[in-house]
Amino acid sequence: MPTALPRILRSTSTILTMTAATLALVATTAGAAPVYSFAVAATTPVGAAPSQVAVSPDGAAAYVANAQSNDVSVIDTATNTVTGTVPVGEGPGGITVTPEGSSVYVVNATSKTVSVIDTTTKTVTGSVPITGSASFGTAASADGAHVYVPTGDAISVIDTATHTISATIPVGSFPLLAATNSTHLYVTNAGDYTVSVIDTATNTVVATIPVTAAGRPAAVTATDQAVYVRSGAEMFVIDAASNTVSTTFPVKGTLGGAAVTGDGNKAYVTSSNNTVTTITRSGDTRACTGSLCLPIP
Repeated sequence: MPTALPRILRSTSTILTMTAATLALVATTAGAAPVYSFAVAATTPVGAAPSQVAVSPDGAAAYVANAQSNDVSVIDTATNTVTGTVPVGEGPGGITVTPEGSSVYVVNATSKTVSVIDTTTKTVTGSVPITGSASFGTAASADGAHVYVPTGDAISVIDTATHTISATIPVGSFPLLAATNSTHLYVTNAGDYTVSVIDTATNTVVATIPVTAAGRPAAVTATDQAVYVRSGAEMFVIDAASNTVSTTFPVKGTLGGAAVTGDGNKAYVTSSNNTVTTITRSGDTRACTGSLCLPIP
């Protein structure tokens, strides 16, 4: 794992919330390129060393894994307040919500377990032991039947009906993060600079894609059309049909997360040097340094 990651995890104990209501239109004159700027809507105190965050499918709740206080903060996104704190295992990092929103799965890297949280009662209803080195990533299948956890040099497949590991899928060296679309799972392998593509119907690796760059693949997000992988100071765009890299874009910094809109038209990349880059399907990339602003071409 890149040594900078633990420092990032310890860097703050608050969550900044930027909502659609604060995505203000700045330029609206005819013919002018509209420019939107993000404003911070709220700063919500959570537990110690918040690691990763997942949002419920309906957008009503956000779940934050706190790596040092060993718990999950539940945030009401309407009020930006913590409505519950759920104790989990040691060193929680990777977190995902199942597509129907009924359960949250949290990977506890230190205790090597996955805690299962019932979103209605805000209590842990199960714990799944895992083997190997737990990473900071996890993802759920499109139908909610399985949750995928990178462990060691493999993916542990958790059956959400039984809370047991139903399969283990060998992948590349040191799998770090994972993302799914409707048919496949994409895993970034930080040890050998590749992405493993797994058919979720058969639990088999159908492609291994090199993403060599001056850094390790540290973020992944996917739609049915394209997969976006952050590796060092580059964003690799993978064609989901051919499993080949269709293009690359430079991005600021070397660490940070990535997310893509549901229609696949834009991907957003965050960096540790206070920048957000937006990548459009037309190939335009722009970044604003320091103030989290997002120009829309």
